Amino acid sequence: MSAPALPAPQPPQDTDGALARRTVGGDEAAFSILMQRHKAPLYRFIRRYIGHDDDAFDILQDSFVSAWAALKRFDPERPFGVWLRQIALNKCRDYSRRRVLRTIIRYVSGEHDDAPAAARWANPEAALRVDETLQQLDAAVVSLPVTLREPLILCVFENLSHREAAQLLRISEKAVETRLYRAKRELAARIDRTKLDPLHEDADS
Repeated sequence: MSAPALPAPQPPQDTDGALARRTVGGDEAAFSILMQRHKAPLYRFIRRYIGHDDDAFDILQDSFVSAWAALKRFDPERPFGVWLRQIALNKCRDYSRRRVLRTIIRYVSGEHDDAPAAARWANPEAALRVDETLQQLDAAVVSLPVTLREPLILCVFENLSHREAAQLLRISEKAVETRLYRAKRELAARIDRTKLDPLHEDADS
């Protein structure tokens, strides 16, 4: 009785760098493979950053379009996923700036509606304290140097790991850890704890 035939060995997968070279050479199928490999983790990153499904999908597509256009400048020896996330991070930053601008325009033009927010608070004084605290927190975060602000936003507000933040910011994990510690210390020094404590009391009551 003959031994069962062994399955045929699978051909090795091309590396991201090899696929990038093929794409630059005109092989569009190679870029499709890159998209299939990276679209799920990239979407999760964008969705985590901006918090909105539809806009995250739009930014995902825009990121791949920009990656396609810039691929000739990509170093195939670099991790493709890190390079791609850097593009997506810039897109997310642009999105956030546009969203803030739209919010400001709606507010100054009188197109905002405060009723839903006010309905959450039966006590107007509590609502005022919350608004003041959030404004103070926003101002404190914005006032931080960018080298401290970005690690804080990525790790604390967006829940990225130190490793992910280091890759996106192109610094070491140790630098992320150090800057995060300094950012938290600076933030604590700039925020009035007497306004934060009543906020916690209202949330607990």
